[in-house]
Amino acid sequence: MSSAQGDDGASASTRLGRILLVDDQAQNRDMLGRRLERRGYEVVLRETAVGIEDVIVAQKIELVLLDWMMPERSGADALAGIRARFDAEHVPVIVVTALDDGDIVSTALEAGANDYIPKPIDLRVLTARVKAQLDRRQAVLELDAIRDNLERTVQQRTQDLVAANETLSAEISEREAAEARAQSLARHDPLTGLANRRHFLEELERRLSLVGDEKSAFALMFIDLDRFKPINDVHGHAIGDQLLQVIGTRLTSCIRDDSFAARLGGDEFAVLLEGPDGRDGVAAAARRVLHELSAPILVNGLKLTVGASIGVSLCPEDGHNAADLLQRGDAAMLRAKEDRGAFKFFDSSIDEELKSKAALENELRTAIPNGDIVPYFQPVIELDTGALVGFEVLARWPHGDRGMVPPTSFIPVAEEAGLVDAMFWALLAQACRKALDAPGDFILAVNISPSQVRDQWFPEKVLRTLRETGFPAQRLEIEVTESAMIGDVARAKSSLLSLKNQGVRIALDDFGTGYSSLFLLRELPIDKLKIDRSFVATVTADRENATIVGALVGLGKALGLQVTAEGVEDEATADALRAMGCGYAQGFLYGAAAPLPAYNPLPLRAAV
Repeated sequence: MSSAQGDDGASASTRLGRILLVDDQAQNRDMLGRRLERRGYEVVLRETAVGIEDVIVAQKIELVLLDWMMPERSGADALAGIRARFDAEHVPVIVVTALDDGDIVSTALEAGANDYIPKPIDLRVLTARVKAQLDRRQAVLELDAIRDNLERTVQQRTQDLVAANETLSAEISEREAAEARAQSLARHDPLTGLANRRHFLEELERRLSLVGDEKSAFALMFIDLDRFKPINDVHGHAIGDQLLQVIGTRLTSCIRDDSFAARLGGDEFAVLLEGPDGRDGVAAAARRVLHELSAPILVNGLKLTVGASIGVSLCPEDGHNAADLLQRGDAAMLRAKEDRGAFKFFDSSIDEELKSKAALENELRTAIPNGDIVPYFQPVIELDTGALVGFEVLARWPHGDRGMVPPTSFIPVAEEAGLVDAMFWALLAQACRKALDAPGDFILAVNISPSQVRDQWFPEKVLRTLRETGFPAQRLEIEVTESAMIGDVARAKSSLLSLKNQGVRIALDDFGTGYSSLFLLRELPIDKLKIDRSFVATVTADRENATIVGALVGLGKALGLQVTAEGVEDEATADALRAMGCGYAQGFLYGAAAPLPAYNPLPLRAAV
């Protein structure tokens, strides 16, 4: 593997293709480069996307693997530069991204990326997609050669008209077949065979151009799978891809011949229903799709169940252009997601909800930098003594006009808008300063999001905040959920170890609700387990839950970990937890979250 390998490598008969691998992470770059070379590819490495257009020319690059998130030059800018000089047929680009974000993927594909692959990279999936793109490029080159040869043949055989016509006819047929293959590859999803996003948008525009005075011209069904990501994370992308292939087949089998199905990307699909016979006809079609997609799927001996949620927008009732129909179908799908396995028509209440979310998002963009989102502190106590040991920091928004905005209202909006990271750092700094002003050396516990777990700079940002505020690292506890770490445990382990080495404590939050608890306890530097309130709330009334909580407490003690029970709201629950040997608790029994880190142990408060 070389960053400047010449043309003296593998012979033309054995070489599989020359790949430019652009990744600012040396470990990722070197490991992936070596593995691709072992499979017969020539690999040219670059740690930055700066100037890669010239590298493509100088090194005769046939395919580019482009990391989307890079410091000096972003993947988006690099992709724009590549497409300004090279078309997608002759220099295919596969975008590599660690962000599980449908908007980023669609942006990359619309900007000219041929395909994408998420991190962590499944090498079998990557090599299959690399081969598919290189095969497609080779087909295009062969098509170019056929065109060149056709022109020479016509010039050379003008004297023998009959023979020339026969040859020309055969070569034109061959060219048309090759062009048809190339067009099919460009307009269809290579995994499922369904139309891709580009083809779907073309078909949507075509149908919109034919709409007249019909009250119900056609319907758009926006389909999102319900449980695909956990399956993909646990069983790997190869299993996930096979699952998507079955989903594509089932989708086409349960819709009418005049309907049009497409895979928009990831686990998102769409269907256009022509002349849907009003809402009843659309509802019947949606129920058929839900029934087919919810049936178990057997993949490599695994019995998998996904299911789907469907949002429906009607033309012309819900919009006369593609953007409106897609946005409203997506909004209806998100409403359907609340019930799982359901379908919803777009209606005015959803439109009002969209407007409300947009207004809330605009206010958040001002409120976060202004410090209007403030930390509240819920006490954590030692069960045996009732003594305070720390506080959990919770985000609150005391709005000047709206009053206290519930976290369930503004936190999902912040997550969708990408504002959670900025909100976290503002809250952490405020909480540290308030804790320093309060008496005692209590622990301050803060929750982090999945994106922060995967951020390689997260430990450095935490320590910088601690230095700026003067808050001791030994008094900070980072709470991370099990589900946030699935898919990149190695990155999570590296980040959490970096923090623990500086004295920061690590707690595994919502313990028992995930699907890899024991694995994470073995792999990660955990100091504390926090048992989810869903188990604790019924510990005195539900024998099964009591058994589960007792087992979780016993597991934590056996591993030498502290155990905190969340959601303790009455003394009977506290007594049951003490009997099990649980060390710590928090909940309304000991006080609701308050603007300042203060604790009055008596009298104990009843649940509110």
